[in-house]
Amino acid sequence: MKKCFISISIVTSFLFTSCEEVIELDLNQHEKRVVIDANLFVGENNYNKIRLYYSAPFYADGYEEISNATVLIKNISSSETYSFTYDVNGYYVNNNFNPEIDATYELEVAIADNVYTATSKVWIAPEIENVEQINDAGFTGDSYELRFYYQDPEETEDYYLAQTIDTEENDFSVSSDQFTNGNLISDLYFADEEQLGETIFYALAKIDKNYYNYLNKMFSNAASAGNPFATPTGTLKGNIVNTTNTEDFVLGYFHIAKRNSTTYTIE
Repeated sequence: MKKCFISISIVTSFLFTSCEEVIELDLNQHEKRVVIDANLFVGENNYNKIRLYYSAPFYADGYEEISNATVLIKNISSSETYSFTYDVNGYYVNNNFNPEIDATYELEVAIADNVYTATSKVWIAPEIENVEQINDAGFTGDSYELRFYYQDPEETEDYYLAQTIDTEENDFSVSSDQFTNGNLISDLYFADEEQLGETIFYALAKIDKNYYNYLNKMFSNAASAGNPFATPTGTLKGNIVNTTNTEDFVLGYFHIAKRNSTTYTIE
């Protein structure tokens, strides 16, 4: 299967002008930083949690979890505050957190002597209006094409994060309405003949422009369209600020959205 949303990749090459010179890259040179993975989808338990850990060198086997933090999210308008408690594997959860659409929330994370904050409005995605299957798709006409349709609003500049899950892959991709503003948009998914009878999950989130730019850079840095939330690389800064020491910046992003989703079984 290959999914056709936005495909972002980066090709890195090294040019050696002499076969006698050996260039060694120390990929273990690393400055340890706090990572706050706080991408929340309203009403979805798998994405209604926040993960805290420390960044690690390139060849590290895993990440050092942070289990001693204080994690709060506050509705800025009502001042109602939700405390997230530590569970396992660096995750902090609050099953009662059900943010309001269009409200703005503030994240506050305290780790030792540092306090990290960020804000996010709660965005809601367009409804998925229809799913269309085309049976003679692809260059050779022996593939199946699924089109997931949604209506883009004309009056706003919009950005989207889409997810598709099949039996083998869990893919995310980003897009904007720069050239499709106000149109009925379709996201494409291509399947092979052996996927007949397989059920595909598709979900759409509306995101803000800053998060769109952040994810674009993250996908490019990772040369991957896998899970964009778990492993920020290099010094890619998100919207979370260390209010105690601005020079000691944090990695990760805080964003809340209400997705719309559907499933479709290939026939």
